[in-house]
Amino acid sequence: MNLILILGILSGTVADDFEVPPNIVYDSTSVSGIFLGYEAGNDIRPVIRNENGGIEFYWSTDPLMDYFLAIHVNERVILEIEEADTYNVETGSMERIFRVIGASTGTLSFTHWKDSLVVEGQPEDLLGDYFSAPYHCLYERN
Repeated sequence: MNLILILGILSGTVADDFEVPPNIVYDSTSVSGIFLGYEAGNDIRPVIRNENGGIEFYWSTDPLMDYFLAIHVNERVILEIEEADTYNVETGSMERIFRVIGASTGTLSFTHWKDSLVVEGQPEDLLGDYFSAPYHCLYERN
């Protein structure tokens, strides 16, 4: 039976069963407010207080974006939010999420900040352990 599985994988017939479905993007919008930090649970989520005083949580999929936001806690930010269906590995199904795809604060945007890091070298080398950035500014619900 193992030989059949190996032959199937090599021929490509079994590999198609394991493809992750593509993201389906529905909409994008901008949200402005005060960046409060990150909520940590099964995942890390940026938290902002919007212009109406409400608390909003989003998905984040870019560690450099997390680092950028982590250095702007308690500052006014504008987040670009994308509404999309994406594959959740844990549940094995598609899930509707609202994720941060861009950010800016004052006159500095995430894109310009990231580009300046790339000019100086590899962002990962310059930032050190940037994967831990959100854990230094956790938001706790009251």
